[in-house]
Amino acid sequence: MNRRHLLQGLGRAAAMAAVAPAVLTTRVAEAHVTACEELLPGHPESVGLSADRVEDVFSRVQRRVSDGLFPGAVALIARRGRIVGHRAFGTRVRGEDEPVTLDTLFDVLSITKVVATATAALVLVQDGVLRLNDRVADFVPGFAGSGKNAVTVRDMLRYTAGLPIDVHFLGEPGCDDPWRRMAEEPLEYTPGAQVLYSDLTYRLLGQVVEVAAGVDLDTFAKARIWGPLGMRDTTYNPSAALIPRTAATGYSEIRGRVVRGEVQDEQDYALGGIVGCDGVFSTARDLAIFCQMLLNGGRYGGVRVLSRQLAAAMVSNQTPEVRAEDTDVSPMANLLLTPKGYGWELATRRFSTGGMRLARDAYGKAGGAGTFVWIDRRRELFGVLLTNHGLPTPLDEIGWNRMLDAVGTAEFFDGIVNAVVDE
Repeated sequence: MNRRHLLQGLGRAAAMAAVAPAVLTTRVAEAHVTACEELLPGHPESVGLSADRVEDVFSRVQRRVSDGLFPGAVALIARRGRIVGHRAFGTRVRGEDEPVTLDTLFDVLSITKVVATATAALVLVQDGVLRLNDRVADFVPGFAGSGKNAVTVRDMLRYTAGLPIDVHFLGEPGCDDPWRRMAEEPLEYTPGAQVLYSDLTYRLLGQVVEVAAGVDLDTFAKARIWGPLGMRDTTYNPSAALIPRTAATGYSEIRGRVVRGEVQDEQDYALGGIVGCDGVFSTARDLAIFCQMLLNGGRYGGVRVLSRQLAAAMVSNQTPEVRAEDTDVSPMANLLLTPKGYGWELATRRFSTGGMRLARDAYGKAGGAGTFVWIDRRRELFGVLLTNHGLPTPLDEIGWNRMLDAVGTAEFFDGIVNAVVDE
């Protein structure tokens, strides 16, 4: 019996109950651990921030909404365990009189990679059910041959698996098994030789997690990540009861309607919405809990989700063979090619979506519909900016640049750092 079949039998029991942590073979920097166990409201001055500058950050988000650059947003700023600002702007649906509220859910698209898939994989490593050096071919049928036999879970986590950015199966003649079509996609480069940000990689990594866990990503994440942390509004495929609280993104020509409560990416929607690269919906408050958990070294509210070592590994540079100086040459190149953690993007000096003022060991994640989180662990500071801008049309380098300019993510995070007055 090979490892994949064995884990299908063990997954349901072992993945849902913690056992002895696995030993990491990589050396990582120790994550800063704050003393704040839970997020509480606070005043900016109490944590070394200027109240006027925090207000300026929010005013700039409001201006962009008022100028029609996107319909609505929720923004949150926290430092040292205190939420110093949490504001809602605009409308949930473009052109409708339906105001965004603080508990509005947003399609976070690629933030799924960290709040679901990468964290789930590391929980399974911690449980001893999965290993970083396990071969992907042992879990995903069809993922073998053509140099892919040696691709590991760690390769996928750090975007060095050799796979292309994506493979488009919608509308392909005879594509009756899209998962096999994706698994059989040939490599574009030698695994481990470079970084290439890839939705395809994380879709297949999601399959690895599901095989190892014996349940789908939504079920596993709710049982082992979101539920224990109290992230009660974080989910794949929001229920009918949650749709009125969910922000709409763009119009889908394929579906013939405005997308609301469904993942905007057409391929992930066709796959049922529960996938490793996209599909999660969440609120700013829930994402703030997730950010604080990482600042706390893997625990929050008395619950440990990740060991301190795994939490540190997740947000450390896992691609030291790649130099930011060589790859941080444009906003799109920054997303695709610069050094990465396990799922996370790392701060760089030029074209980071977190701006230019974050500490060099900061980390964050961008979602293609206009959602962003960045964490500055040295300053114990983070921000969450969720908008319903929607995926750029077309989704190319020019479209990506226009979306970033419209949302003003660099301005938002630069403004947060500018509000720090105690250093």
